[in-house]
Amino acid sequence: MANTWDQIVEKVEEALKKQNFTRAQDEAEEGGRSAVFTGEALAYAVTFTPSTKRIELRTCAMKEDAPDKQWKVLSSWLYDPASEEEADVESIVNDFCDTVEGPKRVAALQTAKKKRQKGEESTQDPTFMFNRFAGIYPEIRADLVDERSTYGTARPIAFTRAHILPRVRETLAGERAESPALQKIAQLLSDLYENGDFDVRAIVTMVLLNSLDEAVVKEKMEPMFSQDLKKGYKAGLKVRGKKIKPEKVKKQPRVVAEALKNTQGK
Repeated sequence: MANTWDQIVEKVEEALKKQNFTRAQDEAEEGGRSAVFTGEALAYAVTFTPSTKRIELRTCAMKEDAPDKQWKVLSSWLYDPASEEEADVESIVNDFCDTVEGPKRVAALQTAKKKRQKGEESTQDPTFMFNRFAGIYPEIRADLVDERSTYGTARPIAFTRAHILPRVRETLAGERAESPALQKIAQLLSDLYENGDFDVRAIVTMVLLNSLDEAVVKEKMEPMFSQDLKKGYKAGLKVRGKKIKPEKVKKQPRVVAEALKNTQGK
């Protein structure tokens, strides 16, 4: 079984990686086995049950960073690992991959994400964003210490311009299009834009991306942005060059929101 099972699971894993799913620990399933893939809002599983000789593609919602186990079968095939022919395995692979990559499943993923975000107040604020960038540029941790010792807090716009923007600009200039380094930044920006609070979304588009060379961003990074970030970037370019008022430390929580309101109102 191992050979054909691995072929099927590996191909499904490749398809799901494109949607930011990761493989979780395999599970035992009614004497068989189950390969589980988890994402932000949904989970998928490829499951084989020896007693019925069926292999299934299932899905369920995520709850507290784990599948809620309310599995729904999306596709089911008769499967005998002892006698399965290559053509049959290919048919199973194509069906499962077409299912997870199909427009209905992609739409279901976006709907699940929106429902989850609506039910949970985002905790991805500018401080969270700075810590995420420190995972790419470790020097930012020391910059944050200096910033807080000087101002008592990290100023969202000023800190982004002083410490994050120059590093991203240098990476963008020195890396080829869609390089691993730029893939990591594009994925982080997409994640922050989709899951961050209002201030984070404004910083990502209006402060960070709008300060980079538009032609270079479109050539090297935009193709790797999520669909939401592509739309946000396009909208942000429309207010490029408009003045954003400096922030006041005493009004940190609303500074970026106010800046965005002022630029859009003119």
